[in-house]
Amino acid sequence: MSQVIDFYQRLDQRRDEKGFTDRSLSMAVTGKPDLIRDGKKRQRLPSGNNLVKVAEVLEVSVDWLTGKDALAIPSDVRIADPTIPFQAFPSGRRNETLPVLGTAHGGTVIYQDTAGDDADVEQTLFEPTQVVRYVTRPPALNGADEAYAVYVEGESMDPRYRPGDMAVVDPRKPPQIGDDVIVQLSENGHDEICAILIKTLARRSPDFIELLQYNPPLRFRVDSRRVRRMHRIMSQGDLLGG
Repeated sequence: MSQVIDFYQRLDQRRDEKGFTDRSLSMAVTGKPDLIRDGKKRQRLPSGNNLVKVAEVLEVSVDWLTGKDALAIPSDVRIADPTIPFQAFPSGRRNETLPVLGTAHGGTVIYQDTAGDDADVEQTLFEPTQVVRYVTRPPALNGADEAYAVYVEGESMDPRYRPGDMAVVDPRKPPQIGDDVIVQLSENGHDEICAILIKTLARRSPDFIELLQYNPPLRFRVDSRRVRRMHRIMSQGDLLGG
């Protein structure tokens, strides 16, 4: 019974993230409205083929839905190049191995808010191969070769992050709804990274991601075709191994 409860808890989590209801998800899987409702009522998992289809529609693995793999949930953003080729940069001390990548204030650009209106969004210019310095690597990041940090530019996330604060990411941990994220952007469908957004992830879909900023308050969408990487910013507890 606990497996069934866990299954529907995970299903509900992912269903909400993808913008489905039980009815619309059932329709997407079987063309009929009652698959999920009946499964919850009878405390039964979907049959084999339907279980696979549910996982496909929600873009997760069957193992994740059934609790066999806690990390098998992918980002909706398709990452074109998951590896950042960090530039060699000699460290002054042996434990200074976490690269801080180059950023600069990028001003504001126009995105569409959730009401469909144009809105000014603060973004940061980004040099993913330029290491400006190395800092001490927290023990929680030992073995995380692709971890990196950036300096926050601008005031759009104040008071959560202020200009000059450092944001650290571990690409091994996929972002979830409500996480602060660094979103790496390209232009015109090219793979080259041109800028980043440091925001809070509010929603994901195959076509867009929805982000929050706090100063001024704004909820807006970014076309997923522009997103090359999306990385979760680690909390203080994460960095301390909590």
